Amino acid sequence: MRKIFVLALLLNSIGTNAQQKSYAFAAHKGLLRAEASLAYGSGQNNRYYVQGELEYLVQDKFGWMSESYFNIGPDSIYPKNNHSLFSGPCFHAPMGKHTDFSTALQPGLSFISSDNPELGKYSSLKEIVPNISLCGTLAYYGSFFHVFMQLRGNFAYVNDAFRRQNISDLRLSFGLGWNLNTR
Repeated sequence: MRKIFVLALLLNSIGTNAQQKSYAFAAHKGLLRAEASLAYGSGQNNRYYVQGELEYLVQDKFGWMSESYFNIGPDSIYPKNNHSLFSGPCFHAPMGKHTDFSTALQPGLSFISSDNPELGKYSSLKEIVPNISLCGTLAYYGSFFHVFMQLRGNFAYVNDAFRRQNISDLRLSFGLGWNLNTR
């Protein structure tokens, strides 16, 4: 039991020392960020999403970010499901030692599915749609966590049997994220 306690204490001190390394600003080379939150999408139809993000900064102020949105409702709108994946470069502008603003222009894919009884034999729609998004994030960093607020404009169209429909929306999310200094 004593060996386990000593080992746990040793591992904790190693992890704490790695996190306490001093950096000139929050967004630095080697930072691994992860976020998960609920998001609200406002557009032609209002939607709610579970949002997840993972980013690794390959250089100071420059990272690669991947993000997913899983549509959780409402079910009464058309198209019923609109799940999205985005990935691309992200640029950071430090606003102080602990505050950071980042922006990203990212391509992505939307996975669309719906049943529309008005369309008769074409009622079932399943489509993968390319899209593009512009994203801005404001974050305040602590040792292991950061608080963030993100605004993302998503631009996409879906084709059903009769017309082209705009599924673009503006997505807002905020919450608590995790960060790990890997260097």
